[in-house]
Amino acid sequence: MSKEDYRKFLYIATFRRNKAIIPFIAFLALIGSTIVSLDNGQFNFIKLIISWIFLFALAIVVVIFKVERKNAQRIKTDKTGAFDSINTLKFYEDRLVIENEGLKSTGELKYDQFFALMETKDYFIFYLTGNQASLVRKKDVEDLNAFKEFIIKKFEGRYKHI
Repeated sequence: MSKEDYRKFLYIATFRRNKAIIPFIAFLALIGSTIVSLDNGQFNFIKLIISWIFLFALAIVVVIFKVERKNAQRIKTDKTGAFDSINTLKFYEDRLVIENEGLKSTGELKYDQFFALMETKDYFIFYLTGNQASLVRKKDVEDLNAFKEFIIKKFEGRYKHI
């Protein structure tokens, strides 16, 4: 995974994995703006709209700042060279084997050990737990249609297109 792939993943995990996050932020901003728009017991509609837009934009900016900070921290603390190394994934009927020549490591996982599989326009995201994931870039897959058909069957009930 490249540094840019990791950055994109953070945004996907923050904003797209749970479709309720944007409406939730908008709702919280609306509650805050409702409180702000009460002026001596009088309701000010213009103040409500302006403060709602401001609070919603402020909340989004704060979330983006946190994502960028987390990305910078991860890149800064990468002592293993994980961003520069290449993982080779081999998909078998009952398991996935991960090899990394640079780190001289090999791992094997059965498909039922994964928490979930999510697909985006550019990636397959394999969640080992609710918070730990690994990406497969679609552009790196030789026969994308065959792979997609194979992997969706393996993750039946745990697959989601986002």
